[in-house]
This record gives sequence, C-alpha cells and structure tokens, in this order.
Amino acid sequence: MREPMKAGLIGFTPRGCDVFATLESYAKAGYSAFEGADALFQGDPKENLKRVEAFGMKPLAVHINIGGEYDLDEIIRRAHTVGVNRAACYCGVAGAYRFGGRPTPPTLDDILRECEEFESVAKKLKAEGIVLSFHNHDAEFKQVLNGVPVIYHMLANTETLTFEVDCGWVLYGGHDPVQFMKDVGPRLSAVHIKDFVEGEVKNGNNIMPRFTTPGTGLLPLKECLETAYDLGIDYAIVEQDFQYRVTQLQTLTAAYINMRETGYVE
Repeated sequence: MREPMKAGLIGFTPRGCDVFATLESYAKAGYSAFEGADALFQGDPKENLKRVEAFGMKPLAVHINIGGEYDLDEIIRRAHTVGVNRAACYCGVAGAYRFGGRPTPPTLDDILRECEEFESVAKKLKAEGIVLSFHNHDAEFKQVLNGVPVIYHMLANTETLTFEVDCGWVLYGGHDPVQFMKDVGPRLSAVHIKDFVEGEVKNGNNIMPRFTTPGTGLLPLKECLETAYDLGIDYAIVEQDFQYRVTQLQTLTAAYINMRETGYVE
C-alpha cells in the first residue's frame, strides 16, 4: 500500500496579501503544495521557488487559458522554469456561458471545436513533458447536448487531454463525483476537494453553491479521497471560492484535519 496523499490547495491568497507569507502559514497548517505556480513569477521565479521549498511547499501547475489568449511558448517556459509538469485550464466554453463570459450556450460544434484545440495543445505540451488538464465546474454536467453532458463529449472527443476533477462542482452539477472519477480513470491528473451545504447564494450575477469547509457539507469526502487515492492521485487539493463565518486559514486547517481523519491524506 502506497503512502497517503498529501494536502494541496488552490486560491486562498486574497488580493493585497503577501503571497509567500500566506503560503508559509498554510504550510504550517499541514499543506505541502499549491496550484498557481504563476505566483512565483512576481519577481525572480527561481528565488521564489527556493523560498517556498524552504518552508515545505511546492508548486503543482501553471495556468493556461484555452479558448482565450495564451502564449504556449511562455506557458512551457514557465512550467520548465519552476519545475512543474502540468498546465491547468480552469474554464471552457460551457463554463464561460455559465459565468457570463459568453451570451449563448455552446452548441455541439462549439464543444467539438474546443476539443480539437484542447487535443492539439495537449499533444504539444506532452512533447515538452507537460500534462494539460481541464478543471470542471457544474456547467459541463448541467449543459446537455444530444442527451449527453458536455463533459462526456469532452472525454469522448479527446485522448491526450487529462481532467482535474472538482468533486464539489460535480456533485452540485447533479452527478456522483466518485463515479465520474472512475469514468475518467487513467486520464485523471488531479482532484479538487470542495464542499457545500443546502441552499444557494448570489455572487454578482451568478448563482453559486453555499460553500462550506470540506468535510462539513454534502460531499462524500472519504469516498472521494479513497477513489482519488486508488486512481493514483498524489495530492488532495482543497478549493473554496469564498468563506462565510470563518477565515481562509481556519477553513484550510479544518479541511486538512477532516481529510487526514479519513486516513487517505497524511
């Protein structure tokens, strides 16, 4: 039996904060990795990398905006500079419509064209030793084309693209995150742990789940972690879009304790 997964995080660095001091406080709470390696380029990236490694953190991925503007050579340069092997895309055309980035929902042709771009970029990145991952929201499950959720069209029409499954958004989208991770299988490259309770809130023009600390809401936390572990995932990455009555550090601390309690996170 291999070692338990480690705890990672994404976000939790509000504007205006000292990113590195904030990450160090999270390292003390039990976290050893973070997504968002682009933060290291605020200054000398190699020196910043040494700084985060000194307090026990490592970066996991750089960001790429497939469907928008991006410089693939720059993405590759950044990944190699700080030693990460994954580029993560956090939104596609389905998500763009859901969050107000486009006026109309995507058609099947839109999805297929996007899949072609994902696959082309994934192959170019793979040649550089970098994995391209797609992070889902609820939109890819709730938007259905020809009787099939968008996310399954994406799975069927790509081969090299991998998937960073956000378990909370899968559940909020009306699907079972455990089953979806199994459906993704060997193309699962990362897992986000997010939780919510009954009820919804309005955030700007968007209706959002009422997020809560992982392990205190509707997400089957142990089952999600067990499945991620069984599929070979190394990091359980905590994400929560916003807090209510507790601070970001309190959320992360409680989430870490709840994940460790399952036995699948060290």
